[in-house]
Amino acid sequence: MSKAFTKEDSAGDEGLVPVRPRSSQAEKRYITPEGYRTLQEELASLLGPEPVSEGQTGLEAGVRRRERERRAQQVAATLEQVRVVEPEASQEGRVFFGAWVTLEDEEGAEVTYRIVGPDEADVKAGRLSVESPLARALLGKEVGESVQVERPRGAMEYTVTQVSYAPPTH
Repeated sequence: MSKAFTKEDSAGDEGLVPVRPRSSQAEKRYITPEGYRTLQEELASLLGPEPVSEGQTGLEAGVRRRERERRAQQVAATLEQVRVVEPEASQEGRVFFGAWVTLEDEEGAEVTYRIVGPDEADVKAGRLSVESPLARALLGKEVGESVQVERPRGAMEYTVTQVSYAPPTH
């Protein structure tokens, strides 16, 4: 086997986990206050006592401990690199970072997303990365304005029906 595929030169690197790649040193990574608190809570949980699993072998426990340590390093590095962005009163009514945006598609279906940083994005949970094509198209828009976004299934038009900086009360 070629030396290129062995780990002989990796002494001491086992605990390092790369964080999200950055395109440049000047790139800013934004996060909502809620996203920052969630990461802080996750780090505290990872650094706290490890839950004990019945029937777990020593090897399994070691693997699990290393995974927790790696994730803790990743979360700590992320917390150091992000900038918390609080919504400003002057943004009300327009789509900016941190806004909850309700959209209506061409078929009349409505969906609500929150525009968040890439470190907290989760489309299934309604958190859309500010770096996504849809979020970029929405930035600065007001209620009644429309955007067209290319998707794998073709272009789709969305109309902004609501913008809020307070969580929706469903």
